[in-house]
Amino acid sequence: MREIITKKIEKMSVEELKVRLAEYMNADVRLMPSLVAVEVRLTETNAANCRYDVLLIDEDGGETVVKFRDRYSRLVYVYTLLHPQGYQRRMLAAHDYRELCQLYSMLYFRDSVALLNTIAKSGFAHFMAQNIAQSRNFVRQASPLATPFAIDRPQSHNGKVLIPFVAEGGNVIIDPSLFINKSNL
Repeated sequence: MREIITKKIEKMSVEELKVRLAEYMNADVRLMPSLVAVEVRLTETNAANCRYDVLLIDEDGGETVVKFRDRYSRLVYVYTLLHPQGYQRRMLAAHDYRELCQLYSMLYFRDSVALLNTIAKSGFAHFMAQNIAQSRNFVRQASPLATPFAIDRPQSHNGKVLIPFVAEGGNVIIDPSLFINKSNL
């Protein structure tokens, strides 16, 4: 152990040592409660930029909000949650992105003109690659245990876009208002 650390430890009271140890133990991934579910829930605040939150739920009932910093990565993530066995990217392009546009309208309560303009400007392949990568980052930033909850590389699943936790039958909770509207997709 470095000398400076040893000196600091020697100067600490028993209470200070306990507090420090508790801080380190709380940050230890091996001691964190496992994540057992992912939920898409109607947001409680009207001021939110999205009508739905994505939460990771641990075995103790703790909830961690995934902080998506853009609309499209959340859109792609929620779309992927709604398709447990995954989907081929080209299927999203079918019927002029109809399913994606409808989900965008449900999540953001806006028409999908901006979405279609973004896809046209960047190209669909780039749009998907970028937003899958972004959603992966946001999910992993939410919890060090969240890797199975992130969208996996399609190359690992014969080109299908999917979330391993969901594809393996993990617990996914979708707000009833979104589920009812899913029939429109």
